[in-house]
Amino acid sequence: MPHHFFIYGPPGSGKSTLGRALAEQLALPFVDLDARIEQEAGCAVRDIFAAEGEGAFRAREAGQLRRAMAESTESVIALGGGALLDSASRAQAEQAGTVLFLDTPLAVLEARTGAQPGVRPLLAGDGRAARAPLEELLARRAAHYGSFPVRIDGGGDVLADKVAQAQLALGAFHIRGMGRQETAVRVGTGLLASLGGRVRAAAWAGACAVIADAHTEQPYGAAAVESLRQAGLRATLITIPAGEAHKRLETVSTLWQGLLAAGVDRGGTVIAVGGGVVGDLAGFAAATWMRGVRWVGVPTTLLAMVDSSLGGKTAFDLPQGKNLVGAFHPPALVLADTAALQTLPPAERGCGAAEAVKHGVIGDPALLAHFETRSDWDAAAWTPATVARAMAVKVRIIQEDPYERGVRAALNLGHTIGHAVELASDFTLRHGEAVAIGMVAEARLAERLGLAREPGLSGRLARVLAALGLPTEMPPGIDRSAVRRAMLLDKKNESGSVRFALPIRIGEVRTRVAVEPGVALGD
Repeated sequence: MPHHFFIYGPPGSGKSTLGRALAEQLALPFVDLDARIEQEAGCAVRDIFAAEGEGAFRAREAGQLRRAMAESTESVIALGGGALLDSASRAQAEQAGTVLFLDTPLAVLEARTGAQPGVRPLLAGDGRAARAPLEELLARRAAHYGSFPVRIDGGGDVLADKVAQAQLALGAFHIRGMGRQETAVRVGTGLLASLGGRVRAAAWAGACAVIADAHTEQPYGAAAVESLRQAGLRATLITIPAGEAHKRLETVSTLWQGLLAAGVDRGGTVIAVGGGVVGDLAGFAAATWMRGVRWVGVPTTLLAMVDSSLGGKTAFDLPQGKNLVGAFHPPALVLADTAALQTLPPAERGCGAAEAVKHGVIGDPALLAHFETRSDWDAAAWTPATVARAMAVKVRIIQEDPYERGVRAALNLGHTIGHAVELASDFTLRHGEAVAIGMVAEARLAERLGLAREPGLSGRLARVLAALGLPTEMPPGIDRSAVRRAMLLDKKNESGSVRFALPIRIGEVRTRVAVEPGVALGD
């Protein structure tokens, strides 16, 4: 199950600098291939070239690459500028992970390499064809360098921005701050098959309980069990009824009994395979079983991938309101396998799109613009890169405010009214549909209160959401008094006041705005 992240590009593209910072961000081992070669040889790369020639250096390079890939199952490896010219090395790297190419303008490369004269032997400019200046080297390697599909701009000077770009391109995040438990997040196609290998590589050797619902038991729950068993782990499948109506204490009790029967002890692992309801219930069961055991999220819906699988909020509902009983208990790992979206009904994709739009409103105007410019949002549109982009806003906010004491409350945009409408509909409205209604209603509230600073904000949101097939108005049959009562029981309320996260403009949300329920609904 190896999956390394290889950083590649021409001389001066910043491979080592980015690779080291990315590895630190992802809490992964870092390997600088050129530094390894120099350590083994006891001299600089330029001296190896001078004494042994390029062919001998490439042989050393290939050997070090093989060793680096064998040292761990996941790491960040900064490659030399010609390390993948060898077809065998390239094939091994692409089989073992993802190559991220740093696409860097010539002027930037010239400035960076010029600041370190004599360090790079192929840029020595001594007249030999093999040591051509930078421009000639780039011309010779143009087809090779252009053949790597995963690319980011390596020309910027702000390292933090390039690390963020790299995480999006690679579908890899690491969330810290919620106590001792950190969360590794991976997004890609076909990741479910790697579940067992990842659990084994992490040395989580205890019994595993895979929790799925009636919709995800086949094929995803069964595939998760098979992957775990193939890795030599003990795994049991526990199936619960599907739907928000079953997100209650009785289902949690069933899960506790299932964990007991599966032999899950303090060293065991709970694995949630499904949408938001499965994740909330399995996460809460894990939080409370034996005072807290490790759990892994394998979201199979778009909504769960971009929203509910992140952040460690676990809960179940009471008849009076959603998520009134819960705990912060972050997963150790989230594997978002976008292949699952191919079988997701269009209405369910729309629900996930509502949360992605919310993230665009909160902190990524370009993401919102992406929804406005593309008309076809079928399953193929939700590539790993797009899903990762939709996740990134929440990941960043959770890092900053893990326990919702400040900025994280912005993630409640659309949810104060949305949860109430969802409950008043007796869950005939899907969660994402209710959130879409809530976002438009709360944007109108911001306009009525004079807080909105972007003209036509509610109309813009309504158009985006409607184009995604989502409702933007409360259905006529909804009991508005039931909506008001549900809002008063919202878990975000304090001292009897309803607290809102209201959009001020795209990219800015004001939190903890106290409003009476009747005013919020425009009654």
